[in-house]
Amino acid sequence: MRKGKAQMKRYIRYFAAAAAAVLIFVGLGIVLEPNYDGNKALKGFYRQERNTADVIFYGSSHVYAGINVIDLWDDYGIAAYDLAGTMQTLWNSYYNMRETLKYQSPKVMVVDLYGALVEEEYYTVTNVIKNADSMRFSFNKLQNIWSSVPHDDFASYILAYPLRHDRYKSLEREDYVTGADDIGGRWYKGFHPVFGVTEYDSLPTVPENAAPGRIFWKNREYLNRMVELAKENQIELIFTVVPYAAWQAEDEEVYTWVEAFAAEHGIAFVNGNRKAGEFALDPRTDYAEGSHLNYSGASKFTEYLGRMLRDDYGIEDRRQDARYVSWQNYSDCWAAYLQDCALARITDAGEYLDALKEGGDYVLLISVDDKFRKNPYIDALRGLSSECDPFGFESNGTYVLEAGQLLYQTPNEPEYLWCEETDSLDVAVVRNYGGQMQVLVNNVQQNNNANDVTIVVYDRINDRVADTAAFNSDGVILR
Repeated sequence: MRKGKAQMKRYIRYFAAAAAAVLIFVGLGIVLEPNYDGNKALKGFYRQERNTADVIFYGSSHVYAGINVIDLWDDYGIAAYDLAGTMQTLWNSYYNMRETLKYQSPKVMVVDLYGALVEEEYYTVTNVIKNADSMRFSFNKLQNIWSSVPHDDFASYILAYPLRHDRYKSLEREDYVTGADDIGGRWYKGFHPVFGVTEYDSLPTVPENAAPGRIFWKNREYLNRMVELAKENQIELIFTVVPYAAWQAEDEEVYTWVEAFAAEHGIAFVNGNRKAGEFALDPRTDYAEGSHLNYSGASKFTEYLGRMLRDDYGIEDRRQDARYVSWQNYSDCWAAYLQDCALARITDAGEYLDALKEGGDYVLLISVDDKFRKNPYIDALRGLSSECDPFGFESNGTYVLEAGQLLYQTPNEPEYLWCEETDSLDVAVVRNYGGQMQVLVNNVQQNNNANDVTIVVYDRINDRVADTAAFNSDGVILR
């Protein structure tokens, strides 16, 4: 009897140890997942409320940079998601489409065709990382990996060793936080725009009737699978080409082949390169570089798609439906981020303080150094709050303000003073024993005691430091 009990206890210990090992392995897998754009898009997709995405876009970085799902929401009330990843192949897109149907019931699936230019059966290790690794474990994920890697390497990719083995070297705080993927956090919808501008003399000259070329056999196979999948699930399918400046004539041969294929199957085809003039794409302002539209260009192309989705496909306006509030939250995050960007471009102290007065969901940590009393901008600084009076400090000090209300004011003694911890940041105000006041973000000092005034602007909506700006009596913003 005793032997049986001892054996049972041993089995329980073995089981507990095995269970702990599995939990640790799973936890490390989550932390060590790569944080490329495609991984972010998949992880964000799994956080969406079920059956709320009416339109889903699939494809490469052309999609996540060139199709602005925020504009679709703001202008048309369309609940859309960019399930895209860098250089996503057509087979990756197909398995993403299948994954979609486990969680969402989209009315329309839109597939960008840049991946149709790939003519390799297995397209680079990083492509697997960005377009398969973050997919939840299932037969669909296994098929995605099987289609993407040489079959001799299949087992190692299931274990994700080539994808994660050295990720520990680059871990950051955000890797341990669920939902801290990009602007929008847990509301993330896959949009990742580019803000740079490369000027071109003209738009690509795309012929109306290019001769169709050949298409790689694997792409042809997966286009057929997409058509069958959409038909089986009674989902409208659209093929598109998001515009890009580095268009080549041989690209158009592939797109022309797909256009004929789409016509044969009754599928809409939107060639953005050919139609660029219709939505007033400007080669001087709307390209980030040869491969991508920038934020301005994406807004123009998205407006064209939005009208089409509303008028030709009857996609509903969801802005009054409480189930779709996450799209409004995402829009609010981006509005705050764009305000942050505008603030960070200001170079004059007076203009900067005026911009802060206009509002924003900000916490302001305003520190002044010993020489601040001679700074002519101190009176304007007072205008941020009726409770803000720097002249109350004996020497240096810090105010913490939110919406014009005083959250904290440093005393004169050297002591630990004020701290707020968020998912991504520790923001603190301390005075060291040498008497110097310090503003710290994740233990890194933000204020330079050589500057009369330093303002750290914390964006509460996006849980990020929007800007750190300092100025002396000349009124020039230093960053």
